[in-house]
Amino acid sequence: MKFAVLELKSLSKAVRSLSTREDTALSAMLQRRQPDFFEIIGEVGMDPRCARAHRFCTMFCALAFGYAERAAGYRLPKYPGDAIQEVAGFIAQGEEAQIGRSACGYPKRMLRHVLTHDDFDEDDTGWLCTTISAFLFLVEKSLGRKR
Repeated sequence: MKFAVLELKSLSKAVRSLSTREDTALSAMLQRRQPDFFEIIGEVGMDPRCARAHRFCTMFCALAFGYAERAAGYRLPKYPGDAIQEVAGFIAQGEEAQIGRSACGYPKRMLRHVLTHDDFDEDDTGWLCTTISAFLFLVEKSLGRKR
């Protein structure tokens, strides 16, 4: 399974319509199911200037994770923090040889289809593009292994 443009747009739209109660439930689910990822992005959430970007990342990734599990019909694994950071580094540096052209193109897809209506500053936008891309790459990669 790959996250196509339609799914990316749908997830982005869904994040914008979540209630506070849904935010809380999704955040708890992501923390429980992906503790290393939750800890990594939590560091950004400690800065009040980044609260909106942190919330968007948390909700988008939680929704994407749930969507992928429903589509696959099984539970996805926990992704270790070092793998998350390694993939994020490869994406940020455009290391196609390490992770492939498609993965390196994810940040542009995020800008075009996910972050189109948000007014995040340049730093937050860059962080969101890299972090969400790394998470989606790991989800797609783990789905490909189960087949």
